[in-house]
Order: sequence, then structure tokens, then C-alpha cells
Amino acid sequence: MNLNRNFDHPMRFAYLILDTRNLFEFVMVLVPFTEILLTNVKMIICNVKRVKIINLINQLQLEWDEFKKSEIAEVQQLVASTTKKTRIFVIIYTASFFLIVVEYATLPLFKLLYHRVIMNDNSNYTTKLPYDVRLFYSIEGNASFSVTYFFILIAAFVLAFALTGFDSMFSTLCMHITTMFKFLKLEIDQLARDLEAAAPQKELHTKLRRIILKHKSNLSLIDQLEEEFSFFLMIQFLTSSIVVCVVLYELTTVFGWNEDTVKTITYLPGAILQLFLLCWYAQNITDEASEVADHIYSVPWYLGDVPLQKTILTLMVKAQKPSGVTASKFYMVTLQSFQRIISTSYSYFTLLQTVNEQ
Repeated sequence: MNLNRNFDHPMRFAYLILDTRNLFEFVMVLVPFTEILLTNVKMIICNVKRVKIINLINQLQLEWDEFKKSEIAEVQQLVASTTKKTRIFVIIYTASFFLIVVEYATLPLFKLLYHRVIMNDNSNYTTKLPYDVRLFYSIEGNASFSVTYFFILIAAFVLAFALTGFDSMFSTLCMHITTMFKFLKLEIDQLARDLEAAAPQKELHTKLRRIILKHKSNLSLIDQLEEEFSFFLMIQFLTSSIVVCVVLYELTTVFGWNEDTVKTITYLPGAILQLFLLCWYAQNITDEASEVADHIYSVPWYLGDVPLQKTILTLMVKAQKPSGVTASKFYMVTLQSFQRIISTSYSYFTLLQTVNEQ
């Protein structure tokens, strides 16, 4: 099967954008092109919804500061634990993708050093750009090539920080909202202990009213998080399924001790990890929100007066409603979403392999 002939018409526009002539070359440059496009989309979304995202952060900060003033040991432990996990996550996540992107961009230079310095061979290797791209000027001269490569390196740094910055913001917001539900469960458990201790009914009603307001506020935080990041998650999942498929295909075609194998082996875990973490932290919100109903169910409601019993029942019914972040209202973002995307990517991969073999 002549791939160049059969894929010329449907992919002609893509070949004009990317410096490719057939399916194989197109696949080789599709990953960096997709990541650059996705990162720019993230930056556009962040700028368009900048005010709403800042409002969400400020609202979360206000409630977070309230719990930081608490003298309860369990609350203080949750605050310290979440703060520590957030910092560790941002550092490790940013460093990981920074190394992957920089490695992708600088690998041709390291290969040049290997040939020129270690192997002392100046004839068998010519430095190329990290990925092929169609430019409006010639890079055959040393000066133009060096300037182009320099700007690609700068772009790699910007890409790494923009990519991880937006993902880290979503993940850390998820971690804090998840902890807000943990705070809420502590207050529900305290209400149960007060009922068993026969606390005054007025005091019980005041605490229950506070719990209801906190639960409503937490659900509002989820709604705001979904409003600002729902479309981004949908775009991320669509592109991730394509990227994982393409990287798998690229790995099977370039497998061996070479530059392309190193790039694909290091990039594939990063792409899967990025997708997994988004689903993981969204799943945590769904799980913590659903556990609120279980804690309310364990409250000895029969020890309170009739109005208190009815209010507890109403709150339990409200808490049983599934809550979480969706991808543009199509489906809830959970670990099952991660499983479906990986399964879809593998299906695309087998189809691409079949087409290539024919």
C-alpha cells in the first residue's frame, strides 16, 4: 500500500503546516505539534476565564483561612497535610514535565556532542531540529539554524511551565476542595457526638445549620471548578487519546537504540501520568462528596427533636446526589474516564498499525 498516495488528499492541509510527506513523518511530528496547540488552548482558556478563576481561588482561600484558625487537632493536621501535598505535587509535577520537554528539545544537541566529542566523528551526524516544521525562511545557513534552534529551546521552557502551570492549578484546587469535604465530615462527626452527649437543641440546630451552609458552599466550589475547567478537560481528553495512540505507534516504528526511541520512551509515561492525575484528583472530589451522605447516615438523628430529624434527612438526600467535575457535561471525570481513554487510544493504535501494514 502506498501511504504517500492514499493519505495525500485527506492530510494535504496538515502536510502544508508540518514539514512532512507521508503518514510516518506526519505521525513523528504530530505529538509536539499537538502539545504546542493544546498548551496555547490552555493559555487562551486561562486568560478568557481569568476573573472567574481568581474569584474561585479567593473564595476557597477565605474558607481555607477560616479552618486554619481552628484549634481542633484533626483540622490542623488536615491543613498541614494538604499544604505539604500541594507543594510536593507542584514541585515534582513541574520538574518531571520540565525535564521531559527539555530532553525532547535538547536531545539532538546531546547526540551531536556524543558524535563530536566522545566518538570524535565529524562526518556521520548532522544536527537537526527537535521536530520537523515548515518555516517561511531557509535554515540551511549556520546562523539561521542556530537562531531557530535557540528560539525552539526558549519555546520548550515556556511550553513546560505553561503546560504544568495550568494542570497544577486544576489539581491543587481539586486537592483543596477535597479537603473542604473532609472538614465537613469532621463537623458532622462532631454533631453526632453532641447528639449522644445530649447537647442543647438550640446548639445542635446552630451546628446543623452551619453544616448545611458549608455543604452548599462546597458544592458551589465544585460547580465553579467545573465551569472554569470543564471545556479544558474535554479538549485534554480528546488530544490525550490521540497523543497516546501516536506515541505507541511511533515507539513500534522506531524501536531500537536511537534518538526517537529515547524521546518516545520518556514522553509516553508523561502523557499517561498527566491524564491519570487529572482523573485521580477529580475522582477524589467525587469520592469525598459521596462519603458525606454516609457520615450523615451515621448521625444518631433519633436523639434530636422532630425538626432536627427532618433537616438531617433532607441533608442526607441532598448529599446522596452525585457531585463532581464533568468534561463539558458529557461524562463525570473519574478513574473510569482514564480507563476508557486508554482503551480508546489502544484501539486507535491497532487501527493505525493495521493501516500501516496494509
